[in-house]
Amino acid sequence: MRRLLSVLKKIKNILKQESIQKSGEEKMRLLELILKLASRRKKMFGLFVIFGWEDRWNEYAVLSDSSQDIFFKGRTNIFDEESLQKIAATVDFDGAILVDRKGNILHSGVIIEGLRPTKLPSVVASTKKEGDLSTRLGFRVKVHARHIAAITSSYKFRGTVAYTVSEETGDVHVFENGKIVFSTAKGGADELNKWS
Repeated sequence: MRRLLSVLKKIKNILKQESIQKSGEEKMRLLELILKLASRRKKMFGLFVIFGWEDRWNEYAVLSDSSQDIFFKGRTNIFDEESLQKIAATVDFDGAILVDRKGNILHSGVIIEGLRPTKLPSVVASTKKEGDLSTRLGFRVKVHARHIAAITSSYKFRGTVAYTVSEETGDVHVFENGKIVFSTAKGGADELNKWS
């Protein structure tokens, strides 16, 4: 809980220092919701959220189980009071939660296809790292499909931000432009350098 309060304090300080557009506020609000959810749940869970989703990318989004799409008929905005509980209801679902630029949660349980993550390191890496795909993408420890899909989505779908919670460690990551911009992982990028 102390760590969560520290992270939220950093977020609020950045918001005060920079002129944040509405989408910046929504990105931060979504991060705050995810951090709260991660700190409140006793059982580990995994989560994958894409903020800034546009209909033009729907060809990459596949619903493998329509019962997991709880937002299709009754959409929720991340600023709504019940948004934390509704996101919490999806933590056992496979796939991503898609959120548009206005903060409307569009779909849940979405599998993102056609990303080609093995191409990403050669495009975004500033150094030629060797090792497995996790290392080449900048992760300090090996990660699995959820994190690889998230970092690749943040590059492929321009202007989006992807968020993950690790089912194994509980760490929260934020990805933008194919890079890790925030992480609660020990020794990770636990900062929000001009992220808005």
